[in-house]
Amino acid sequence: MGITIHYQGRIAPKMKAREVWIYASLISKEKGWKCTELSESEGTAILPQNDGDGITYTGKLASFVIEPHEHCEPLAFQITQDGYFHNWCKTQFAPMEIHQGVVDFFRQMKKKFGELVIQDEGGFWESNDAQALEDRIIKCFMEIQNSKDEDPTYYGPVKSEDGRITDLMK
Repeated sequence: MGITIHYQGRIAPKMKAREVWIYASLISKEKGWKCTELSESEGTAILPQNDGDGITYTGKLASFVIEPHEHCEPLAFQITQDGYFHNWCKTQFAPMEIHQGVVDFFRQMKKKFGELVIQDEGGFWESNDAQALEDRIIKCFMEIQNSKDEDPTYYGPVKSEDGRITDLMK
């Protein structure tokens, strides 16, 4: 229901995950966002395929997390040994400028990626139209409020320990 930015891609062929992290941490610092240290470990990630299903990758992962705002999901990167990544970030409950900032972050990061696909439920990535983004955010809030009005057992938003936000819960 909420406004989310889905992102996937692959870092540029001659690029290393550490270089991507350095660039991402510099942009984050410029924006006043927190960025964790780069960690490398064995792990599992789900990577999308063209048919819509995901494949499970198990192996080396270079990971870091950026926290744009307390009312926004984290921008989490788990980069596979081959440079692939896939994730999402719900910005619905943060100020609109945070959504715009996340889009700007990806526009700046694009030069470090060989492939980048953004699906912006706010439409800002494609249009750069702040009014249209604001209208979509308001529409989502109205839908959430209408659901709560129709069924008072709904509550939310709820943020989990890993930073994921659920719009409505019973």
